[in-house]
Amino acid sequence: MKEIVNVNKVWGIGRDGDLLVNIPADMKFFRETTRGAVVIMGSTTLDSFPGGAPLKGRVNIVLVDDDRKIRPEAAAAAEADREAGRATELIYVRSLEEAVEKGRAYEAAGREVFVIGGATVYRIMLPYCDTCIVTVNDCGREADTFYPDLTSSGEWEMVSEGEPQQWEGITFRFTVWKRK
Repeated sequence: MKEIVNVNKVWGIGRDGDLLVNIPADMKFFRETTRGAVVIMGSTTLDSFPGGAPLKGRVNIVLVDDDRKIRPEAAAAAEADREAGRATELIYVRSLEEAVEKGRAYEAAGREVFVIGGATVYRIMLPYCDTCIVTVNDCGREADTFYPDLTSSGEWEMVSEGEPQQWEGITFRFTVWKRK
């Protein structure tokens, strides 16, 4: 499995329940990279999508710790997408073990699986991932939510680093990290 995330230089990912920055090229990269794949997320991440709807054309696995976080409107949106011919699925799981089991089963069937957040899901799923696709930006906005610092553990190495790009004064680059 892989994680895909956008971080600032101190591994910050969010503030006040929102992303630090929405860079259009990064959002496009995310869409293209995860299109047709399986994505694993927490319920807060699902709720942050427009209308709380699952990502179209993907299998959306949502980790919940309380049945009150299961959203009938999200299931209805997934059903509407399927009826429109898009391969959108929504699966709720109630434990880390179940999320890992589902992710591994999809991998065994040849599907790419991406963990897409939030912070708790990134942290608990990281030990089960071998690749992290990290967009690094120099946004100066202060974060209150962080991604694990891959440079500090000694378990990860950056294997690819794209050219720096600019958007509204923010420099960013796409990087890929592999578990050593």
